[in-house]
Amino acid sequence: FKSRIRYFFGGMCLCWFTLFALYVSTVYNKAIATSNTEIIVNSVIVLFIMDLDEWIFSALEAINDDWTSHTSALEDEMKVQIASQQEELKNLREIVERIQDSLTQMDQIASEKEELRKLHEIVDKMLESNASAHSEHVVSGSESDVYAQQLETEHVDDIVVPYEA
Repeated sequence: FKSRIRYFFGGMCLCWFTLFALYVSTVYNKAIATSNTEIIVNSVIVLFIMDLDEWIFSALEAINDDWTSHTSALEDEMKVQIASQQEELKNLREIVERIQDSLTQMDQIASEKEELRKLHEIVDKMLESNASAHSEHVVSGSESDVYAQQLETEHVDDIVVPYEA
């Protein structure tokens, strides 16, 4: 029951201060403001009056800390939640970085696999040409030099393999 009375009293004070500030700003601006500059100056003064809310809260806190203790408890709880969410975000960023590294490694593996496939094709062509060359004639030194140069310059598709169908 005491907490209900306290909440009612706090709500009434808050409404009263808000209505008072609205009334003061309206009457003050109507009575004094004659230009845009004066309206801005008056608005700053009204903001100063609204700052009284912070001062009143500080006074209530000084009078009886129990009236305002729940706000500091909520603030502490929110700080803990923010810290845990920041830690979770940090962990998620690390996971994303590891996934990106893994994807980069997978791309490298795929390109190396493709290179191995091409090398396998080259070896197969060389074996076929070597087998056909042994059946017809021995491969001359100049032909093997051409194959070696093509392999060194990575012109896999340019290798012409002599064979008979």
